[in-house]
Amino acid sequence: MGAEMCIRDSAWVKLCMKSDQTNNKEICLTNHEGLEPNTGMVLIAAAVRKVEGEEKQQLLVRVPTAYALVIPAGVQIKIDDEQPIQLQYTICFPTSCQVQLELTKELFDSMRKGKQMVVAAMNIQQKTMGFPVPLTGFGKAYDGAPVDSAKYEESRRQLMEMFRKRQAELAAKAAEAQQKKEAQQTGDPTAAAAAPAGTATSSAAQKKPAVPATP
Repeated sequence: MGAEMCIRDSAWVKLCMKSDQTNNKEICLTNHEGLEPNTGMVLIAAAVRKVEGEEKQQLLVRVPTAYALVIPAGVQIKIDDEQPIQLQYTICFPTSCQVQLELTKELFDSMRKGKQMVVAAMNIQQKTMGFPVPLTGFGKAYDGAPVDSAKYEESRRQLMEMFRKRQAELAAKAAEAQQKKEAQQTGDPTAAAAAPAGTATSSAAQKKPAVPATP
């Protein structure tokens, strides 16, 4: 399956890399990103990290700081109707906070069999925010071959460009609506549109030579 199809049709994508930076060990991330449908902002990211030659795996979860999260409260991870797991943030960046934990066999099996994982965090208003992570397709992506990283990044770049264009269109529509509203408040719906034309006419009149008075 191509990278573009993976972005569109699957909640999970498997990406692998092997280089000098990884000590020539293959590192694979079976990754999910939940995007805000209008802006493309990453609302929730979850990934299972597996390193070649190591039995232990890690679960990485990242939530945005745009919601003014309470850092000491940490997060709760809950799969379907199972008991939630309370975790503390491992590290925070300007735009997100990350949780990292060893992926036990029980948790891994729950992810493979489960339908949804919910990551709950508390904001500064003391309200709990739930970030859903669909688990459909996780097992298939984990067991399958990795996607082409270059093609995936290109597809993701195109997706982000689509979001940028959508934001520009929404901003243009909002500006047009505001202009119409202001025109209606002045009692002249055509005022905004007529203003530039009126200015041009006035300028033309100023440039027109004066007709000499009849003696």
